[in-house]
Amino acid sequence: MPLTHTQHESPYWALFQKSKRLAWDPAAIDLSADRAQWQRIVADHQAERFDEQILRLGSLFHAGEESVTTTLAPFCSAVSRLGLGLDKELFLTSQLYEEAKHFEFFDRYFREVFDRGASEVARHVTGEPQAVLVDDLAEVTERLRREDDPDRLRAAFVEAVTHYMGIVEAMLARTGYLGAHEALATRGWLPGLQEGFRLIRRDEGRHVAFGMRCVHELCESHPELRAVVSSTMERHLPNVLATVSSFDYPMPLVDVGALSAFALAQYQRFMAAAGLGGDAAPDLSDEE
Repeated sequence: MPLTHTQHESPYWALFQKSKRLAWDPAAIDLSADRAQWQRIVADHQAERFDEQILRLGSLFHAGEESVTTTLAPFCSAVSRLGLGLDKELFLTSQLYEEAKHFEFFDRYFREVFDRGASEVARHVTGEPQAVLVDDLAEVTERLRREDDPDRLRAAFVEAVTHYMGIVEAMLARTGYLGAHEALATRGWLPGLQEGFRLIRRDEGRHVAFGMRCVHELCESHPELRAVVSSTMERHLPNVLATVSSFDYPMPLVDVGALSAFALAQYQRFMAAAGLGGDAAPDLSDEE
């Protein structure tokens, strides 16, 4: 079925076009300087435990990007079954490609720079981050995959979008990428990792914008779905804040207070998209 004129003019189609213009290759990022710098960080900053903090950040990104890669496919099927538009389906295909690249980047970085494997990731991804990044996201997307009733499918889709784009991407991933990039840039460390953070965060801006638009549209046409958004955000807010707070080391690499504030601002922005943030018009734009 061809795209309609309305779909060709839609913001989802524009996001799809933008993803093509801004394509990048994880294998093309130069990691040669990072390998040498990483060894110096490990040797010179044992008291600050900077290597442990960077490994923890990397592990959460590694696990999170793997999780969002393996749980996105049911969204495409749900959009099709709900008849929400081919423009949305096409954007999701570009997002799945991008999530796979994000995972590839961290897999490469752990092998080529950190020289660590899956056991290192598992050591850091426990408790609250495991719940919000992996377990609960897998549970809601599995329901999305299996649901047949249109009303329950619509509610599951809104819950899944809220969890994936609102909590994992907006509140955790974009918060983490911002903080980690700034911490490394200030010190002039790990330029390849900085570049990966920059490119991934740019992609995430489009993903979050897609999610907010979907939630905004569905909550306007089905106001009862606002309760689904609210309960999902509130249920996972403690896990998000606990994950951010876990970086409050005696000599922290990142500004935990600033990151908590950024995460809460993303919370408010997503709630506003659902019509739960007062009378002001929600900001549905993507951020680079």
